[in-house]
Amino acid sequence: MPAKSEPKDMPKADPQVDAKRQASSSSSRPGEAEVPMSNYAFFVKYTYSNECALLAYNFHELVSKLGIFEIFAYRPLQLLTSEPWLLSPCRHDHRLISVTLAYILYRYQVHHCDMALDLALTLVYLEELSCQVEAKPELRERCRDAFNLICYMAFLAHAFNSDRPIRLADWFKEIGWRSFKNCHQLNAYVFFLFSQVRGFKLRVNESQVKRYIQKLCSVPSQAAQTAS
Repeated sequence: MPAKSEPKDMPKADPQVDAKRQASSSSSRPGEAEVPMSNYAFFVKYTYSNECALLAYNFHELVSKLGIFEIFAYRPLQLLTSEPWLLSPCRHDHRLISVTLAYILYRYQVHHCDMALDLALTLVYLEELSCQVEAKPELRERCRDAFNLICYMAFLAHAFNSDRPIRLADWFKEIGWRSFKNCHQLNAYVFFLFSQVRGFKLRVNESQVKRYIQKLCSVPSQAAQTAS
């Protein structure tokens, strides 16, 4: 299989600038209530394009509606001081899962139309898993935490959809090191998802994928964009 094209050079974070921005956005005048950042504004701030922000926002909302975060715990991420979201008060927020997926797909030059396809297939996998857990409660523990479950279900979806997928070694380099000692350990986890959770089956009904693509690409209402 041909190697995936080189990742984009991402803008370097300036911790001092981010700290000042965070301070100015979170501070309020005496007597004024602090205005929390809306969900949509969060994704606009921490992703690299309008398309990524829209997809990440809708993906997060859809995953939440599936009840995944009620089934699988979210564990705080190990972060680097150079990462802009480190300075966010929401650093332990599960919205960072969608930000992380948008980051790696954008970095490795996945077109936003293909992003939508990958995320839609991921949602189908998660929807089916939420039903499986009732019949197989042991999956709740074996699937680890929500971050790894969602990210590597997305890896399987991306590997199925793409002719030149991002290598698992690159997923480990970008995000996998946070939870796994080495790529071999990550590979074992991905194989568990593929074999035990998906039953060696990655193809799903196209109508399910199309339904989620429509939802992922829907522009939220003005009220939804400002809701926190």
